[in-house]
Amino acid sequence: MTLEDKVSVLSEQIERLAIHMEKANFADYVKMLHRPRRMMFYSLLSGIARGVGLGVGFSVIGATLVYLLQKLQLLGLPLIGDYIAELVRIVQSNLDNPYVR
Repeated sequence: MTLEDKVSVLSEQIERLAIHMEKANFADYVKMLHRPRRMMFYSLLSGIARGVGLGVGFSVIGATLVYLLQKLQLLGLPLIGDYIAELVRIVQSNLDNPYVR
């Protein structure tokens, strides 16, 4: 392999690296590293968004699960019905206990 071939291969690799860095917005990331307050602000904002998303998602899934369990209880399935009834008794006893709150 001649020197010109090596330079040509190296030039192509550098060009591909530059294209990948441009696609990844690497320059914007480096700019943000030079501005720590802005980086902290975006990190805080993304953390808040993740927390709210997690809370909303858990609430929707939990409500759906409770709804499905209520429907299963109405079907009167022997094993599942007994398990759900026991869960309801536990929840009711905790709601009636003034020391739990």
